[in-house]
Amino acid sequence: MKRIGLLFTLLILLTGCSEKGTKIENTTAYNEDKLEEVLDQNGHVKLAIALLHEKDLITGIRVNTFSRFQKKKIASEIKKKLEKAYPDLTVTVSADSKVLLETKKLIDKEKQDEYQKKIDKIKSIEKEQT
Repeated sequence: MKRIGLLFTLLILLTGCSEKGTKIENTTAYNEDKLEEVLDQNGHVKLAIALLHEKDLITGIRVNTFSRFQKKKIASEIKKKLEKAYPDLTVTVSADSKVLLETKKLIDKEKQDEYQKKIDKIKSIEKEQT
């Protein structure tokens, strides 16, 4: 009985740690379907958070464990696809956890008047890493 209880506890803990999906916040007139398609098509991406605001597209991604050594390559491939899909926007894609967390925090705050200042901060974080 103790072994079965321990097994169920481990399974619950492991399933709670796996975060998957795509979250997109769009404050523009641009269609977000192409963005979601690009992010979902890439099999290496485990989690993606994107923000479309004015002339900026900020995307933070988390890659699968076995793809972590190719993070920059995956991010640059996604960036190229998004630049092709949204030529009018300034596209920023990063696999850096800090960019992902800051983008998530920004979307969760829901204060659109502060978006541009925070977007500039996120861009500077992304430039620091490269």
